[in-house]
Amino acid sequence: MNKIRFLAFLLVTISILYYCDKGLSPIPETSGGIEEDTLTGISGTVYFKNWPPPDSLYELRIVVFKKFPPENLIVEVLTGEAIIYPTALEDTVTLPFYVDSVDYAIELEPRVYEYVVLAHRYGPNRGADWQAAGQYDTTPDSLPTPVTVVEGKLLKNIDIYVDFKNLPIQPF
Repeated sequence: MNKIRFLAFLLVTISILYYCDKGLSPIPETSGGIEEDTLTGISGTVYFKNWPPPDSLYELRIVVFKKFPPENLIVEVLTGEAIIYPTALEDTVTLPFYVDSVDYAIELEPRVYEYVVLAHRYGPNRGADWQAAGQYDTTPDSLPTPVTVVEGKLLKNIDIYVDFKNLPIQPF
């Protein structure tokens, strides 16, 4: 019996020494459950002002398009040419309403994306009642700024400014 206790004690001690090498190190920072230190994609903050009345707020989503302007929204979404965050498969998940800002991180394939936009559904028709409410833009013109995603890198500060009283160009 003493031999079994000794072996159990030895096994526990070896396990502790092997698996507890980092002590109380911090948990890796995540956004949306994705570890940012291993993410290939984009991240940033969406800043909001001049919110519309509640009866015209149905959904808020970030959409990342490979091309600008989008040619056929429905086809691009269904074929994966457009990436939606939060994913459109979950009807109840949307970016929050009536906040000053919200952080995001989206996993993307490495490539150039020409249009990062905050899409706002303002009415009950899921297929038609959408408008661009804000876009990633670093230039003084009204055109969106493309982003280049590199494998193994999280492109940060892809910030979107939304002013519901001053909307960007409407490509769809």
